[in-house]
Amino acid sequence: MRIGIVGLSHETNSFALERNDDAAAVHLSAGPEVLRRAHPRGFIGGFAEAAQEAGVEPVPVVSIGFAHGGPVSASVFAACRDRIVAGLQAAGPLDGVFFAFHGAMVAEAPYTDAEGDVARAVRAALGPLPMAATYDFHAITSAWEAAHVVAFPNNTNPHIDAYERGLEAGTRLPQMIAGVIRPVTCRIFVPILGPNIGQSTWSHLPDQEARLPLYQLNLQREAMEQLPGVINVTLLGGYGYGDSPDAGMSVLACTDDDPALARRLARDLAQGLWERRAELLAVRPILPIDAGIQAAMASGERPVMLVDLGDDPGSACPADSPAVLARLLALGARDVALTLRDAPAVDAAMAAGVGAELTVPLGGSIDRRFYQPVTVTGRVRLLDDGEYAVLGPTHGGWGRQVTGGAFTRAQVGPRAVLRVGDRIDVVLSRHGTGKDRDFFKSAGVILEEKQILVVKSNQAHRASFDPVVARTVELATPGVSTVDYASLPYQHLRRPIWPLDADLEWHVDQADAANGPG
Repeated sequence: MRIGIVGLSHETNSFALERNDDAAAVHLSAGPEVLRRAHPRGFIGGFAEAAQEAGVEPVPVVSIGFAHGGPVSASVFAACRDRIVAGLQAAGPLDGVFFAFHGAMVAEAPYTDAEGDVARAVRAALGPLPMAATYDFHAITSAWEAAHVVAFPNNTNPHIDAYERGLEAGTRLPQMIAGVIRPVTCRIFVPILGPNIGQSTWSHLPDQEARLPLYQLNLQREAMEQLPGVINVTLLGGYGYGDSPDAGMSVLACTDDDPALARRLARDLAQGLWERRAELLAVRPILPIDAGIQAAMASGERPVMLVDLGDDPGSACPADSPAVLARLLALGARDVALTLRDAPAVDAAMAAGVGAELTVPLGGSIDRRFYQPVTVTGRVRLLDDGEYAVLGPTHGGWGRQVTGGAFTRAQVGPRAVLRVGDRIDVVLSRHGTGKDRDFFKSAGVILEEKQILVVKSNQAHRASFDPVVARTVELATPGVSTVDYASLPYQHLRRPIWPLDADLEWHVDQADAANGPG
C-alpha cells in the first residue's frame, strides 16, 4: 500500500499588505526532503509514524509554504496546485493521498476555497482515491471538501495536538484504502465569525479551563467520538481574516457508513455551539491600551503579559506596530520587554554597535495604515544573528509537556536589543518576532526581572507563556488582526453572520449540511 504525502500550509489574511505574487514567495520541499524537514511532532511526522507502523509505504511528494501571510495570487496558486497534481501523478501508482493542510488558505479569486480546489484537481487527475487530511483548528473547509476529504483537524486552540491528529489520519487512511471503514461526513456551517481570542479550548489553570465554553463543548465532542461507528468529530473555529464564504465556525462529524448518525451528532454540537455564542465574547476581556498598561503597572505580581492583538504575525500582520511601545513610554512604565519587527532599526543598531546611544524611529517600516513610527533614543544592549532554540512548550509543536526530541530551531533574522525609557528593552528583529519565551531568553531578557512583557499574538503565545506569567491582559490594538471585524472590507464573507449581524436568528434546521463519502 502506497500513500502520497502532500503539504500545503498557509493561513491567509486577506487584508495584509505583504502578498505572495511571484514564485520567489513559494517555499517548496520535494521528495524525501518533505519527511526530513517535517516536525516530528507535527501533522506529517505523526502521519508518517502511524503509516509505517501499519506497514504502509509513505510516498513524500511535495510540501509548499509561502513567505508572506497575505493573499496568494491566482497565478501563483494555480502553479502550486499544478505542481502538486504533477508530483502525485509522477509518484504513482498510489492507493491514497494524505494532505497536511492548514485549511485557512484563501487565494485570490476564484480560488477562495484553495485547499478544496487542490483536492478537486487531484481527484480529477487521479480518480476517486481515498483522501484524508489534517487541518489547523482555524480551517475554513468547504462543503465539497468535507464530503470528499476525511478531515482530522486540531481539536485544540492553542494548537498542541498536531502529532496526535497526524497519528489518527495515518491510522484511518489505510483502513479506508483496505475497505475496513467507509467514512461519511456531515458538515454544518455555524454562522459565527470568531472571535479567535474567545475560542480557547484549554488553559494551564484547571479552574479557568473548566469555564471555557469550547472546553466544555470539546468534552461533548470527545464523548461523541466514543460512540460505536464514530470515526471523528470536530469543532472548527474558522478564520475571520480569510475573506471566504466559509470563514465562520463549523462542525464536522464523520462516521463509518452511517450518515444518519453523522448528521445527528453534527446537528447536536452545532446547535450547542450557537446557543453558547455569547460566551465566546466573555472568555477574555479586551482592554484599551492605556487601561491594560496601567493594570500591569499596578500589579503586585510580575511579570504581567500584555497581548498586542491587532498586530499578530500569526495572523499575517507585519509585527511592526509601535502602538503599545508609544503608550508604555508616555505612561512611564518600567522594567518592560517587547518585540518589534523593524529591519531599518536593526541595521541602524548594527552600524552603531553594542553600547552605542542611538536615536531612531521605531515601527511602521512595513504598514502605516494603522499607526506611525515612534522616534526614541536608547542604548544598544545586544546584537545577534536571530537564530535560537525553541525548547518548548510551544504552539503547534507539541503538547503541554516538553518533549526533548521535538526541540527545534528558529531564525528571525538579525536582532538588536535597544534599551529605552526606564529599562524598557525593545527586541528588534529583521524578519519575524517570537511568541515563545525562548525568543526573549535568547535575546538576554530575564523574564523574572520584568514587570511587563509584551507579545504580538492572539492565542499562540499561551502554550509557552501561561505557565510563567502572573497574569495576561489582552489589548485592543490597531492592525490587520484587529478584533473589530466590522472594520474589515470583506468581499466574499457569507452574510448574515454573528456578531457582525447581532440580531441574527439561526437554528440548525437552517444549516447547509453536506453529506458524502470521504
